[in-house]
This record gives sequence, C-alpha cells and structure tokens, in this order.
Amino acid sequence: MIVDIHAHVFARPTRRQPGHGTTFMSAEDQIALMDRKGVTCACILPLLNPETPAEHQSLGEILSLCERYPNRFIPFYNVDPRLPRRPETVETARFLEILQPMKALGVKGIGEVTARLPFDEPRMLRFFAACEQVGFPIIFHTTTPNNDGYGLLDEMGFPRFERVLAQFPRLVFLGHSPAFWSEISGDVTPEQKNGYPKGPVRPGGRLLTLFRRYPNLAGDLSAGSGLNALERDLDHAADFIAEFQDRLYFGYDYCSVKNNMRHLEVLTGLRKAGRMTAEALEKILWKNANRLLGLGLTA
Repeated sequence: MIVDIHAHVFARPTRRQPGHGTTFMSAEDQIALMDRKGVTCACILPLLNPETPAEHQSLGEILSLCERYPNRFIPFYNVDPRLPRRPETVETARFLEILQPMKALGVKGIGEVTARLPFDEPRMLRFFAACEQVGFPIIFHTTTPNNDGYGLLDEMGFPRFERVLAQFPRLVFLGHSPAFWSEISGDVTPEQKNGYPKGPVRPGGRLLTLFRRYPNLAGDLSAGSGLNALERDLDHAADFIAEFQDRLYFGYDYCSVKNNMRHLEVLTGLRKAGRMTAEALEKILWKNANRLLGLGLTA
C-alpha cells in the first residue's frame, strides 16, 4: 500500500513548461505512473497561487477527477491568502466561510501553498488560524526573499516559520521544497539554501531543531528536494527516519512524464539493508497519511 501525498493532476493539461516542453500530468498519465510504481492513491494538490508556473485549477476540476477515478485520487484544496481583497478587512472568519464547506465535499487538506508572502504576514496568520480550526493540514513550498522563485518567504534558519509553528500547535505543516530540505544540514549556506546540496549531512541542521521542538512539523519527502535530503547521506537518512518516522510522508511530485523519481527505491533499499524497520517503511508509505487524512485504508 502506498499513498502519494503530493501529486499535480489535470483533466486536460495544455500549458507546456519551459525547458522540457511537456505539460503537467493528465489523469491518464498519473494513473499509468501509479500503476507502474505500485501507488494505491494520490493526493491532488491544486496549483492556485499566481506565482506558481502552472495552470490554475478549480475545486470542481479536482472533485471531478476524484469522482472519475474513485479510490485513486484524494482531493486537496487551495486558497490564495490574498483573496478576498482589502487585506485589512480579511479576518479568520472569512477564511472559515471558504474552508468549512470543503470538509463535506471530501477535501482532506490544503496545498500546495506557494504564495510569495512571509510566513508571518497577517493574512497568512489568519489563513493558518482558519486551517487549524477546520483541521486541514497544509503542504507548503518555501523560498527566500532574495530568490525569484515561488513559495512562502523566510530567511535562513526559518525564524518566521518557527513563530508560526509555535502560534498554531494544532496545525500540521508538511514542509517541502529545496529551501526547506536543504536546512537538514548544519553547514548549508545562503547560496545553497534554494538548491540541492550534496555531501554528508552535518550536525546542527535547523530543520532537526524544529522537528524536535514542534510536533506539528512534518516532512513531505516528495520531489528532488526530499529525495536529495535522503540520498545525499544514507547514514543520516536512516537515523532521521528512525527518529521522525511518525511524521514523514511519501510523495513523488511528478510535474512531467519526463520526471524520474527514485523515492521508493531509496526507501526500500534502506529497508533491505536493515537500516529501516518494516514498521517505519509502512508508516512513511501509507500509514501516516492514512491517519492524518482519515482515509480509512486497511492493508
């Protein structure tokens, strides 16, 4: 059993991405990938924030895909924290009006949040408060203010994000992106933070401190960033998994049929080498997601 916590699936993707010329995944592309990789079901994360280099999706499209492929897709929702306008008048209650009806529609979480706003910006804080009240976990992408990429903004060491973690202890944050996973190592530099640092993970990584200090912090292992955090130092990966096995989530984040993600091979390789327990592997592959999202799956 495998639950992919991070998928982007479109009913009819049309926008071709610079560099490799392919679109995001169609439902048919994603199902074929899942069947090939042995994935039971996948969470569809709508890309809504305008900074994201992808087509925007309505909740209606997501729900239609989930109805078309029952038991294969799980709906997430997304709200741009800058909407509605006039931020000085936007209170938590307004976000609650938007989010609360989503529960009845089967939505399981929020993401992928990619807005270029500081973690502790007032609109973000109201949005987080509403998500905490509704009980939606959040999958986010982060970057630094000096980088031109998309994602919630923070400096080295996550000072803003730490304040948010402390302020919303019942809200589960699933961290994702190069700027998140690079800080697993204590020697990361500002130049490396938004990339894929190689070499052994050194002690003192800020991410380890935050994981140990805040039980509401979790890790989305998807994409090249999550894979690099594991693969760059398998000794550290084994220790990291042993310590935080209840808060790590398997994902792929395929944005193109040309992607080639090796997450399952790395994790099962650790298991075969006796460096991860069978219980920890099952937690990461599906049990943690099953518990967090209330999926009701049984082996």
